[in-house]
This record gives sequence, C-alpha cells and structure tokens, in this order.
Amino acid sequence: MENASVDRPSHQKNRDIGAPGRHKGPQQKSLNCTGPLDAAPNRFLPDDSASESLGSELAKLTPPGGTWLLRGELGAGKTTWTRGFVAGMGGDPDQVASPTYAVLHRYGTPRGRVFHLDLYRLGEAGGWSLGLEDTVTDADFLVVEWAGNSGPWPTDWVAELTLEPKGEGRTARWTVPR
Repeated sequence: MENASVDRPSHQKNRDIGAPGRHKGPQQKSLNCTGPLDAAPNRFLPDDSASESLGSELAKLTPPGGTWLLRGELGAGKTTWTRGFVAGMGGDPDQVASPTYAVLHRYGTPRGRVFHLDLYRLGEAGGWSLGLEDTVTDADFLVVEWAGNSGPWPTDWVAELTLEPKGEGRTARWTVPR
C-alpha cells in the first residue's frame, strides 16, 4: 500500500488534526476483539442485510474521531455498509445515500456527527480540498469512500474496510489501528 503525500497550505501545516502521513497502512492490524467479531477480520456477506449488520457492529467499536476508509469497486456495497454504520451509531439509516454526486453527506446520531464522503471524482488528496480539517472535530466520525491513505482525518484512529464481490454476495476484510 502506498501513502499519498499531500502538501497543505502554510496556514494548515501546524494543525494537529489529520496531518498528512499520520495514517500509514502498516501501522494497522487485523481486528481482534471479543464478542460477535471474534472469528473475523474478514466475513462473507451474502446480502445487503449482512453488509448493514457488519456496518452496525463495527460502528459500535469505533471511537469518537474514528475514520473508516472504504475500498471496493463501484457497486461493492460501500454505501450499504454505511447505512449499517449510521444505524449502529443510533442514526436513521434511511437518510444514508451515496455521496457520489454530492461528495459529502452529514448525518446526526446520538454518538455524534457522521461525515460520509466520496472522493472518487476528487482523487486521493480530495479530502484536503473540502476544508474538512476546519469542520470535522475529534468527536466526529468519518466514513470515506475512494480515499487515499492521507487526509484530514480527525484522529489517528483510521480503519480500512475492503469489499469485494464473491458469487451472489461479497467479502469484507477490515483492519483497525493498534
């Protein structure tokens, strides 16, 4: 996995929030926890309901300031997983829509705001062009589709989820920070 290097304007260079390069893939490990996720840093998801259930489970393990970088082809189920994530945060999953054209959606939940981004059209450094470092706090949560490894993430807690088609369903693999 290659890390993108992003130059920020000088007025942003001393900001602690999400400084470029703070997240590096090798600093992550596979999820190892107790409870229903014991057996898996990966799981077969036979349908959308299973994808939403995984999103809900992983939301409950995500600390304030946590960021999920979602990987997968078009139609892989990234927004479906996000519906479950928002539901797991206590929010309304029916409000979740693909941010492909809007680039950014915000959802209020009892645990905090969830920012759902799609950087497909903006490229790997696209998060910096949105001014997120001035908007997102370390109490917010981010779900980022088509992200590079570097961005204005609110904390060092940056996890990755990869969704890949498999037969009639999909497989999910994830890593979380140490």
